[in-house]
Amino acid sequence: MDLKPPARMALGDSVANILRNAILDGSLRPGDPLHENVLTQQLSVSRSPIREALLQLEQERLVDSRPNRSAVVRKPSPEEIRQVYTIRSALEGIAARWAAEKATPALVAGLRRRADDLNDATIASEAGDDPAVLGKAIDFHAAVAEAAGSAELHRLLESLRNQIKHVMVVGLATLTSRRAGEIHAEHLALIDAIAERDGDRAERLASAHVRGARDRLVAEADGTD
Repeated sequence: MDLKPPARMALGDSVANILRNAILDGSLRPGDPLHENVLTQQLSVSRSPIREALLQLEQERLVDSRPNRSAVVRKPSPEEIRQVYTIRSALEGIAARWAAEKATPALVAGLRRRADDLNDATIASEAGDDPAVLGKAIDFHAAVAEAAGSAELHRLLESLRNQIKHVMVVGLATLTSRRAGEIHAEHLALIDAIAERDGDRAERLASAHVRGARDRLVAEADGTD
C-alpha cells in the first residue's frame, strides 16, 4: 500500500486558524471589523486567502459578512446563547456528578488550584475579556469534565467548544468585580460538593452556575438587564 505525504495546509485554512483563535480567546471581540487590507498587511498574505478564511469563519458562525463593507466578528444572538448554554448546563451538570463519584484528593486539589488561578487572573486583569482570564475559565470547566471520565461526554462538550468559548468572550467582556467574586464562590461550592462525593449537589450547583450565566447573558443581549 502506497501512502502519500499529507498536503500542506492551504493558506486560507492557516489564516482561518489564526483568526479563529483570536476570536475565541477574545483578542478579536464581537463587532470588531475585519478589514481585508489591514489583514493582508498584518498577516503578509494576499486578499485571496483572507477572503477564503472569512468565508470559512462565516460558515462557522464566527464572522458576519456585510455587503460593500468589511466583515465583522459576529455577536451571538440571545436565542443562540439560550440554546448553547441550556445544553451546556445539562452536560456540565452530568460531568460534575460523575466527577464527584470519582473524586480523589488530587482531583479536588487540582480543581481548587485552577479556581484560585482563575480568580487571581480576574482580579489582576483590567478587563474580564483578557485572554488569560478566558483561558483559565476554560481550564477550570475542562478539568471538571475530564474528571468525569467519560469519552462520550467529552465528545459532546468538544462539539460545542467553539460556541461556548464564543459566548464566554461576550460574558467576560461585561464581567464586574462583584460578579467575579460570585463566580469564584460558586466554583468553590461546586468543588466542595465534589470533594464530599455528593453527586446530586454537584450536578445541581454546576447546572445552576451555567444557567445563571445564560440568563444574565440573554438579558444583556436583549437589552433588558
